[in-house]
Amino acid sequence: MSLTRPPLDSYRNGKGEWASLPFEAVGSRDGSLRVDIKFPVLGFLMDGEMTGYDLKRRFQDSVGFFYRVSDGSLYPALKKLARDKLVTMRTESRGKRARNVYAITARGRELFLKMLAEPSPPLFIHDEAQVKIYFGHHNPDAAMAHLRRMREFDRFRSDELADLIAYMKVQGASPFHKVLVEIGRQLSIFKAEMFAKLEKAMARELGASRRARSAIANRSATSPGARRRKMVQ
Repeated sequence: MSLTRPPLDSYRNGKGEWASLPFEAVGSRDGSLRVDIKFPVLGFLMDGEMTGYDLKRRFQDSVGFFYRVSDGSLYPALKKLARDKLVTMRTESRGKRARNVYAITARGRELFLKMLAEPSPPLFIHDEAQVKIYFGHHNPDAAMAHLRRMREFDRFRSDELADLIAYMKVQGASPFHKVLVEIGRQLSIFKAEMFAKLEKAMARELGASRRARSAIANRSATSPGARRRKMVQ
């Protein structure tokens, strides 16, 4: 009996069956699948009321290593959550300025806890630099530069996340909050070390390849046939 390969956008659910992604597929220009933004938004609001600005800061300071959000996706999502009665919104005045404050509803809590318990899809990385490295044989120097930049970024990122973890410890953050950031830090360290090793290996291989081509060219230039052709010219 032949085995068929499951679709890439599937995962094994709690019954061991191949199923479609548990999160709503949010369309994007590149056709990739994204985690439904309402899941992390509801998760943050489980901790208490927040403004849109508060939520943006939470995205940046916590799950930002794994999830990016823009004003163009956050605020429309909040409006939809309010329409669906998953959150409430009230306006507070501060002097001449007003701000919208969001709070999760009982229905929103129920949905969030349901989504939290669902199995997650496998990780797929969309990384333009890595795709460019694949075609690096057309420009080895450019491909090596991509490797170097990726290594430098991950080293910087690991230091940045280490500072964030230290701050979270002082603030008494949840261990689950800290472990997420620690995952990001460890991944950054691993990637930086991996890229450093790959750079060295690629440099050796490229150097050996260039030396081999040079040796072949020299042998061709000094062969009897080449000397005779040169004398005829």
